[in-house]
Amino acid sequence: MNSYIRAYPWHATLWLVGLFSILHLLVIGIPELTNDEAQYALYGYYLDWSYFDHPPLVGWLNALVLPFSTSDFALRLWPVLLAAISGLFIHGLTRDLFPEEPAWLATLAVAVFQSGVMFQMLAMAMLPDTPLLPIALATAWLLFRTLRDGSHWPWLGIGLLFGLAGLSKYTAVTLVPTAILGLMIFRRYRLLLTPWPWLAMIVAGIVILPILYWNARHDWISFLYQLGHGMPAKEWQLRRMLESQLGQLLAYSGIFVFGLIAVITGLREPHPGVRFSLAFALPVLLLFGWNSGYEHSLLHWTALGWAALTPLIARWLAHHWSRRVVRIGTYLSAGYSLTLILILHSLLAFAWLPFEANRHPLEDIYGWKAAAARAMQLREQMASKDNAPAPVLFVGNWSVFSRLAWYARPVPVQVTDTRFGQSDIWYGIPEKGARGIVVVPPKYRDRPQTSGIAKFEHCEQKDKLEIILHDKPATTYLFYACTGYRG
Repeated sequence: MNSYIRAYPWHATLWLVGLFSILHLLVIGIPELTNDEAQYALYGYYLDWSYFDHPPLVGWLNALVLPFSTSDFALRLWPVLLAAISGLFIHGLTRDLFPEEPAWLATLAVAVFQSGVMFQMLAMAMLPDTPLLPIALATAWLLFRTLRDGSHWPWLGIGLLFGLAGLSKYTAVTLVPTAILGLMIFRRYRLLLTPWPWLAMIVAGIVILPILYWNARHDWISFLYQLGHGMPAKEWQLRRMLESQLGQLLAYSGIFVFGLIAVITGLREPHPGVRFSLAFALPVLLLFGWNSGYEHSLLHWTALGWAALTPLIARWLAHHWSRRVVRIGTYLSAGYSLTLILILHSLLAFAWLPFEANRHPLEDIYGWKAAAARAMQLREQMASKDNAPAPVLFVGNWSVFSRLAWYARPVPVQVTDTRFGQSDIWYGIPEKGARGIVVVPPKYRDRPQTSGIAKFEHCEQKDKLEIILHDKPATTYLFYACTGYRG
C-alpha cells in the first residue's frame, strides 16, 4: 500500500504529461510551419556539421524524420516528445532537489511547467530551445546527484550532456556557471584535483567538434553573429528591458510572478536544493534580463531559466498555500494560462479568429505552401520563354525566406536584403542582372524596397493568390516577374 501511495504522484505526472501531449498531437498537423520551423527543417534537408545562426542538433533531429515524411505533422513529433521528456525530467529533478518534501511536490512542479504558454508553444514547434530544455534539465539533474553523492564515473555522462546542450543552442554556456556554483554549494573543491571534471570537459569538447569544424571553415561567423547579439551596438535602455519583462510576464504568467518571489526568498535559504535551483536558473535569466536592455529578448530565449525554477516555485507555493493571497494568485494564474492554452489550440485547429477581408491579424502564417507552388509554376513559365539566365525565386527579407524555401525546395530562393545569413550559404547572393519571380507576402505589399521589387530594373505583376478562410480572403500574396537585379 505504501509503495502505491509513493508511486501515485508519478502516475499523476504521467497522466498530466500524456494529456498535454495528446492535446498537441490533435493540432500539430493543421497549421503550416512557422518561419523558424521551416528554417530548421531546411537544416535537416541541407544536412551539415553546423549552421550560421545555431548549432546543428535541431537540424540533425529533423534529418531523422525527413526520410520517412516531410509533412508538417511529422516534423512536429519531435517537439511533442521532447516536451514530454522535459516534464518527466522536472519530476525527477524535483524529487532529488527536495527529498524531504511530499512526493506530490514533483507533480506540482510539472503542473507549473505545463502552465507556461511558451512551454506549450515549444511543445509544438521545433526550435533549438526544444531539445535544449530536456538536455539541460538532464544535465542539471545528473550534476546535482553527482555533486551531492561525490560520485566519479557520472562525470563522463555530464560531459556528454554538456556537449549535447552545446549542440542544441549556444546559450547552453550558462550551464558552465551552474557547474561552478554547484561545486561551491557542495564544497567539492577537491574534485578539481581529480581527473573527473577535466575528463567531462574533454568529452564535451569532443561532442561539440562539429560546431568548431564548421566555423573554422566559415571564418567563425556563428560566434561573431552571437557576439553581435550579446554586445549589440545600442545603448542600454530601461524601457527596452521593462518591455521585454512585460512580454515574459504575458508568456509565462504565474511562473514569472511566483518565480521572482521564489528567487528573492530562496536567496536567503541555505538549503542545497534551493541554492542549486538558483544556480541553474539565474545565469539564463540574468543574461537575457540584462541584455534585453540592449535589444528586446525573444520570449523563448529565457525558457530554460523559467523551466529551471519550476521545482523551486512548486516548493514555495506548497509552503505558502495557507495564505489566501497565494491561493487566489495561483487560481488566477492557472485560469489565465489554461484560457490562453485552449485559445491557442483552438485557433490552430479551427482558425476562428474574426477578421475583415484581406486583413487577417495572423495573415503571414497562412498560405505559404500554396504560394510556393504558384511561384514555382511562374518560374517554369519564365524559364521556358528565352535562353536568358535561369530564373530563381526571390524574397525581399530574410525573415520570410524559410517558408518559401522549404515548400519550394529544391528550387533556389535568394534574399535581396543586405543581411548575410544561412540562405546566402545555401543559395548564394543574387548576382547583378539576375531575374526571377519575387514573392511578396502580405506585410510587404506596400513596401517595394523591403519586398525586393525596387531592386530590379523591371518588375511586372504576374499573379496574385488569395488565401480563403471562412469563405472570404484572409490575405493575398503577390507575384512579380522581375529582371535586371541591381545589387
